[in-house]
Amino acid sequence: MKQSQRIRVFAGGFLGGCIIAAGIAFFRMASEENIEEAPLPAWTTTTEEISLPELILPIKKVVKTWTTEDTTEVRWLIATKNGSLWRVSADPNQAPKVNSADSLHAMGNPGIEIPALRAGLEHNEFEILDFDPIETIFTVGIDPFSPDSIEKSIRLLKKRGPYIIDAAPIPYTKNSSANFDPKLD
Repeated sequence: MKQSQRIRVFAGGFLGGCIIAAGIAFFRMASEENIEEAPLPAWTTTTEEISLPELILPIKKVVKTWTTEDTTEVRWLIATKNGSLWRVSADPNQAPKVNSADSLHAMGNPGIEIPALRAGLEHNEFEILDFDPIETIFTVGIDPFSPDSIEKSIRLLKKRGPYIIDAAPIPYTKNSSANFDPKLD
């Protein structure tokens, strides 16, 4: 085979491979669901004192209070006597929700290599606080001083599929530990 013929065969194979790779990439982009998420409400910090609903946790002080004009929901950032931060969300139509303000659970895909999953979380600026290798559940740190940081972090983590299966806030329990519950409200 002459040198010029080899170059033509190589160029033809290279061009064919590029076309196939581009077709696969476009097919994947077209098949992904582009579901627009509802916008998060705009929260404002309030200085007026709004009374907390009755809670079972030992409150040391209220750190911040947020309100929104879109709904009647109020959120408080509270510190407990042991120093942990909790976010209380109260809507007049529902029971108050108490979740950890500075961390949440992310459930990793069991088939993914753990170092790759760790690298992906750290790349997205999630500090890994704890890890359960049997369940592939990461506890990641988030910003507690933003009223919607839990919702924003969950949305970001869910976009990391197939590496992250689900993400959920850590609810308050009497012993201050929580089991992962992937069913979000």
